Amino acid sequence: GMFYGRFTRPKANIRFSNVALIAPYREGTALMFRLVPYKDHHHLTDVEIRVVLGLTLEEHGKPVFKFYPLPLERTRIDSLSMNWTIVHPIDEHSPISGFSEKDIEAAEVEVMVTLRAFDHLYSSTVQQSTSYTGSEIRFGGKFVMMFRESTDGQTTILELDKLDRYDSVGLPSHQMIAG
Repeated sequence: GMFYGRFTRPKANIRFSNVALIAPYREGTALMFRLVPYKDHHHLTDVEIRVVLGLTLEEHGKPVFKFYPLPLERTRIDSLSMNWTIVHPIDEHSPISGFSEKDIEAAEVEVMVTLRAFDHLYSSTVQQSTSYTGSEIRFGGKFVMMFRESTDGQTTILELDKLDRYDSVGLPSHQMIAG
């Protein structure tokens, strides 16, 4: 029974972008990544996301790895039918406020993500996790749109191949993150 349960456990069937971006956002900058459901028959509702930042800081001359829950623009949505861009606005309270791209690498930053949702196909709560290390965080990018209207204007088409695509924008890689 345990063997069966281990391999039949419901999965969220979510794909996360391969990179997270530090991008212009409103009057400042934000850390962003995105996700998308990729199975047609799975309807996810009551979707919640938690993001924790881990980084190495120096305390009393010794490196210490610390964890910080990141406040997000939105932590919950009722239904996930398209893509969702997760946004942590970087302000003066953010643990990475004032960091440069080199600071992100030096601090061994890791962004740990946990998504939990209710899947109606399984009538069960599902969970999925991922993380982004400093080498997977890009400065000065903006994700491209993942969806378009059909030619007849009747439906919206989600283009899964665009999950990881982004354009470079006006945030030089040497610029410190505004907070």
